[in-house]
Amino acid sequence: MAMDYPDFTAIGPDTATGKFLRSFWQPVYQSAKLKPGKAVPLRLLGEDFTLFRGTSGKASVIAPYCAHRGLKLSMGRVVGDTVECFYHGWTYDGRGQCVAQPAEKKSFADKIKIGGYPTQEYLGLIFCYFGEGAAPPLPRFSVYEENSFHEIRESHRAWSAFAQLENSVDEVHFAFTHRKSKFSDVGLNDELPDLGAEETDYGILRIGRRGNLVRKSHIIMPNCMFSMVFEHFKGWAEHIAWRVPVDENTHVNFMIDCVHKTGADAEEYSRLRAEHRASLKDLEPAQKVVDRILRGELHCDDIEWRPDIVLIQDGVAMQGQPPGRDRSKDILGASDRQVVMLRSIWGREIRAIEQGQATKKWSVPPELVPTSGTDYEAAKT
Repeated sequence: MAMDYPDFTAIGPDTATGKFLRSFWQPVYQSAKLKPGKAVPLRLLGEDFTLFRGTSGKASVIAPYCAHRGLKLSMGRVVGDTVECFYHGWTYDGRGQCVAQPAEKKSFADKIKIGGYPTQEYLGLIFCYFGEGAAPPLPRFSVYEENSFHEIRESHRAWSAFAQLENSVDEVHFAFTHRKSKFSDVGLNDELPDLGAEETDYGILRIGRRGNLVRKSHIIMPNCMFSMVFEHFKGWAEHIAWRVPVDENTHVNFMIDCVHKTGADAEEYSRLRAEHRASLKDLEPAQKVVDRILRGELHCDDIEWRPDIVLIQDGVAMQGQPPGRDRSKDILGASDRQVVMLRSIWGREIRAIEQGQATKKWSVPPELVPTSGTDYEAAKT
């Protein structure tokens, strides 16, 4: 039966989907990349913003343009915990309040305010709340606060955030899209999984059972995936990824791996990871490979191995779909039950916003963890 879905990719501030996404904290930048006294332009959720870090270390997100004559504030100078417009010196604090206009009377500045948005930093990322009203609590993850270190990555991708999120919840595609990958070494390609999906207080519990192997992952509303990943030089590790729209057809993927290694083991891991990154520099960029495959110049199966083969495989699967496609025309089956649940929840919440009704109050337990192992009952809890 065809489903009448809302537009999951219309993410502007005046759309119901955009309002849904803005009602949660979203990561916007890596903390280490923003030095004190630096201002940079941001584009996320179909909008432009200014991100700057004051000399006190506080990161702030405000509107993109000066209210005076429209220059981009990211071109300005950071002065203390404010940003001064490069054009005429109008100066804004982290709330967007104009606090100085060197050629005007003080009372004029008091009347000028542009958009300003709450920010917090956690796990090496800068998060921002773009919604209306008071911001909800920023989710915390106690497993990331234990004796471990974090590897933060960022990937800009030429397909929609919702396509990536659907891919995140899809257990079946491993056996086909990733047939030629290291997933086969850990049993994810051995057989088609028995699927489980349950709505929870935080989002969706996703279960895939393959023989004795049970993998439990989480979709944290609205656009976060929390799962276990495997790499030969680190074993299983927690992996969390936010799929943040840039516009309707592209997104940025912020990822954090929790690496449970210390001392010499941590040093060896860092060395191997550095070799991994260095090897990518000598290869054709993944996006160019995806483009060549989609033009018919190459086939995915022609790629025997490279460290980012999974990204290439996923890119072909998602970028190979037409932008803005009508999901109501999809013919879904039992193997799509996890995707159906994701669409149903998003659809319900977006429809509530369209009708002026309350959405669900989501809550993420700090002790939440993904698992991958052989105990099916334990994996369900």
